[in-house]
Amino acid sequence: MSRKVNNRQNFWVTVVIPTHKRANVLPYLLAALNRQTYKNFDVIFVVKPSGDDTNTILKEATGTLKLKVVIQTEGYIVDAYFLGVKHSTGDIVAFLDDDALPADNWLQETVKIFRTGKVDGITGDSFPVLLKNDKIEIIEESEVPVVFSHFEFALFGCPIKGLEKYKNAIANSGLVYERGNNPYWRKHGATKALLRGPSMAVWGDVLREINLPGEWFLGCAWEMVLGWQLWRKGFRLIYSPKVKVYHIVHGRTSSRDFLNPRADLLWAVEAELLFYRLYGAEPQLSMMSKIGSDIFRVAHSLKHIRSNQLYQLRKIEGIVIGNIIGIKWLLYKSLGASYSPLSDLVKLKKTQT
Repeated sequence: MSRKVNNRQNFWVTVVIPTHKRANVLPYLLAALNRQTYKNFDVIFVVKPSGDDTNTILKEATGTLKLKVVIQTEGYIVDAYFLGVKHSTGDIVAFLDDDALPADNWLQETVKIFRTGKVDGITGDSFPVLLKNDKIEIIEESEVPVVFSHFEFALFGCPIKGLEKYKNAIANSGLVYERGNNPYWRKHGATKALLRGPSMAVWGDVLREINLPGEWFLGCAWEMVLGWQLWRKGFRLIYSPKVKVYHIVHGRTSSRDFLNPRADLLWAVEAELLFYRLYGAEPQLSMMSKIGSDIFRVAHSLKHIRSNQLYQLRKIEGIVIGNIIGIKWLLYKSLGASYSPLSDLVKLKKTQT
């Protein structure tokens, strides 16, 4: 899909940031936004009230940033992002996690890429960091190269045709492939990629036309579904190591919760639902590939159960529960009946409390 772009145009960017229980991190995030070398932007914070000092901190920040606060009264993380999109006016809409600190040239590099007219969406690079004594300490990561073996294809399914050379891809089994990691692509440069991670940007008029049902609790793989929708429409998506953020390590961002057994199980269940979310809409998905990958993963967890019994059992439980909810979802669809997996995800969360 082509788009005429004036490369001298000063695009306006709206930065959308859902936030919940992050009062301790927000001052660092706001300071990073104030340091942006590109100044044509506004910020929308979508706040799910938590009783901490978030509102006070954001109110004080309105003196230095063009900032708007939108209160989220219902829904979860994906609903929060699109509530922000609804209030956005930017030529470009950038998504940022509330615990990701953008590099000073984050927006400048983003706009520079959009000005070329060759890209419609960007996933940025992410450095895992620890916040110590008001400074960030980058955690060293081992490089993982691009490796797709016949073994992987046989057991986990093949990438959807057209996504084989993308940095991240959806397999016909509904699993997510990662071709190499960020340290690898920092050396090799920009590459095609579906959306993913704590920093993303898409043309604003495109995003404001997207319909992404709020059927997530934690938001596992929601960016992949958004990226898939855009890719199917012919939009061009890339990962760029020049668009950098520093992601504070302390838990799972999209869950709005610290890493714990309850979040682990819910995350595993939502991961299984990626197949069922796209089944029927993506013709390349294969039920046989899904069943084969499930059998292999359960067998793999059983083989290694002594290494970490609780973790391996949770993986198996996630596969089983995810498929039960997913099959229920398909049955309702086949009958033309109304059903959202969110209702069962919420019930599952309550049983884990």
